[in-house]
Amino acid sequence: MNVSSDVVFVKQNTSHDTESLGFALLTSLAIMVGCSWVFHRLQRRFPHLYDASEPRDAMKLPLVSSGIFGWLRASLGFRLNDAMPVGMDQIMLLEFTHFGMKAMFGIGLPATMILAPLHSTATHATDDLLGQISLGDGAEAWILWAHVAFVWYVVLLVLYLVWHVQRSQFRQRRSCWLQSLQEPMSTSLLVEGIPEVGRTEESLAHFFHEIFGKPVVKAASFVRDTSSLEPLLEERNALSEELAEKACAPEHAEHVQRVEETNDLDEPTIQAVEVEALEQRYNMAAREVEQLAEQIFSSPSYASDAAFVTFRDRRHAEFARRLKYSENPNVYAVSMAPAPWDVNFGSFSQETANLSKGKALLGRILVAAVFFGFLPVVIGISSMLSVDSLSQLLPGLKEWSMEYTYLTAAWEALWGTSLLSMLMDLVPWILQVVFRRFYRLRSGVKCQQKIQRWYFTFLVVFVLLVTAVGTSLFEAAARFAQAPLQVWRLLAIQLPHATNFYLRYAVLLWAAPFFDLLRGLPLLRFWRAVQAGEPVSTARQMAEPEDQAFHGSGARSARWSLHVVMGLTLCSLQPFVPVVLGFGFLCRRLVFGFLMVFVETKKSDSGGQLWRVQMQHTQLGLVIYIIVMTLILLERDESMVAAILAGSSGFFVALFWFWYPSLLELASLPVQQAEQATTLGRSCEEVEVEEVEVSTPYLQPELQQSLPVSLSMGSTVHWRDLDRALQRASEGALAASAARVSASAASLAPKLPSRSRRPLLSCLGLC
Repeated sequence: MNVSSDVVFVKQNTSHDTESLGFALLTSLAIMVGCSWVFHRLQRRFPHLYDASEPRDAMKLPLVSSGIFGWLRASLGFRLNDAMPVGMDQIMLLEFTHFGMKAMFGIGLPATMILAPLHSTATHATDDLLGQISLGDGAEAWILWAHVAFVWYVVLLVLYLVWHVQRSQFRQRRSCWLQSLQEPMSTSLLVEGIPEVGRTEESLAHFFHEIFGKPVVKAASFVRDTSSLEPLLEERNALSEELAEKACAPEHAEHVQRVEETNDLDEPTIQAVEVEALEQRYNMAAREVEQLAEQIFSSPSYASDAAFVTFRDRRHAEFARRLKYSENPNVYAVSMAPAPWDVNFGSFSQETANLSKGKALLGRILVAAVFFGFLPVVIGISSMLSVDSLSQLLPGLKEWSMEYTYLTAAWEALWGTSLLSMLMDLVPWILQVVFRRFYRLRSGVKCQQKIQRWYFTFLVVFVLLVTAVGTSLFEAAARFAQAPLQVWRLLAIQLPHATNFYLRYAVLLWAAPFFDLLRGLPLLRFWRAVQAGEPVSTARQMAEPEDQAFHGSGARSARWSLHVVMGLTLCSLQPFVPVVLGFGFLCRRLVFGFLMVFVETKKSDSGGQLWRVQMQHTQLGLVIYIIVMTLILLERDESMVAAILAGSSGFFVALFWFWYPSLLELASLPVQQAEQATTLGRSCEEVEVEEVEVSTPYLQPELQQSLPVSLSMGSTVHWRDLDRALQRASEGALAASAARVSASAASLAPKLPSRSRRPLLSCLGLC
């Protein structure tokens, strides 16, 4: 079954592709220059949003000058190893841009200098420049032997680059990341599958004490069912907000100030009576919350089968993580704990566990619906935006398009590419919603890893393999089930006729990082917060982070991996593609080298998991390249010798991973390097058996907000919120009323429990 790529948004090569490429090049350059100028203006107008002072001071990075190219010099002025505090995942993303440039230029420059002239000599069927330098149907047979040698060159080069970057960069940085982990993450483990008889902090600590023969656990905290506490918390917080608003009303504040100055206990005002009644309701709600929180915290019946255990030192934590505690892998399953602020406590609830299988099945169905429903949506939109469809709405457009054929060709060439890019940008948001609602992901890092794998699969299918998919993924799946090799054969037939589409796509990718340079969504949040009267420091906190669906490490890793795979697959068919993609990686290194290191806040870190998957995707790109080139040579060489020689490079890829099976493994910290911590000047062996702390940084937020300070051990009264609000009032037009608001808040605060003072912030914002 022959499927023409003209049916979908991937346009076949035409005689106007050179003009279309020039138009795409001018469009990208205009966007790059325009965004750079707009960024310079925004940086001067909102310096706090693009401020680099904090990370620069911590890592001794170069200064960011105020010139229009100041960010560019800062991005080029540091080494990646100097910026490791930014995070392992972020630094390895920047390292992937280096890897991409080496691979694309290492492949593209020889292809441009050798294959392009050979294609021009062997091809005589087209007058278009891009058609002459690509591998077309009219190429002579002798050119196929040059492609056999080039396939082996690409395979050897990419495998060497993977081997070299793993040995010289990744392993060293992985070791540094492990050694630099701070407590509590470095000494904490997540233990799942705990039997019911051991679901108390003391029992869990005793379990590890018996294994090691001495006290090794510093603190333990079970994840508890707080579903009954959440409604009471919402009610208490609502009353707190209402109480703060009433208490900080001008009439009540003036009454309180007059009573304090004159000591006149006259008849209270209506506002004072309302405040007193509201305060009684709030105190009653706060007591109910506190009592229920204590019950949840102390009763084993609320504990789930998961707990966070913090050890006294790093060495025992490393030993504990590597031990096997049961023949059943799901009982006492131990893993490295994520950062406390990155834990998704909702995924541990009993309700989530009971519905996990059904919700996971529904989640997979929704992901499949996204896959199978994507092509019809794109085809429908693309058909409406074609010149023929628009001519029916605008009768004069048909005559104009026939007169200016070069503009018509440019539109037909660019709208499909742009439409593909824009619709692909929506996929990470859909995937994130599905994963968070229907999958039991323990942390934000796990969500990013899930997005990376599924988004990359989506990109490969609907960007690179779309010429074989055709107009329906259902039909493609049916064809693949009936004859798996037929789909790859169809790809080998169709892909050489759509290389110029991917060349324009690669050119337009230059402009994408410069849109990210503007930080549109954080800028909007920052501007709205400033307009609402927030101090610039608070507005900056409210603006961060950027959207973690599209701009997260998982989606970025998937997109950049696709660019490498696309360059590998098309390097022999259109020699200019890897060169253009190499410049695209240069643009990403310049832009994201500034954003990730100097501007964006620190994100949750997987310690190299995303990089490992990127290397696996690169290996997959090599496999796709070998299959496509083998089938192309098989179609055009009757003797099949060239196809066999090119396909044999796949065995070398398999042999390479057989020789180096541990090349992509994530190394653990050697026990010798896990130094034992000391407790008050004594080594851990000298520490006597002490009562295990039940409060850790992994205590659930609902319990942190509800438990008494004596139980939560470490909760602090957030008076800094009150101070920040008063500073905001004094800086704005309400400076005259700041003293009155302060007096009212000070008179009210001692009457409230320590945990209820924080809502005064909203009151001060309303005053």
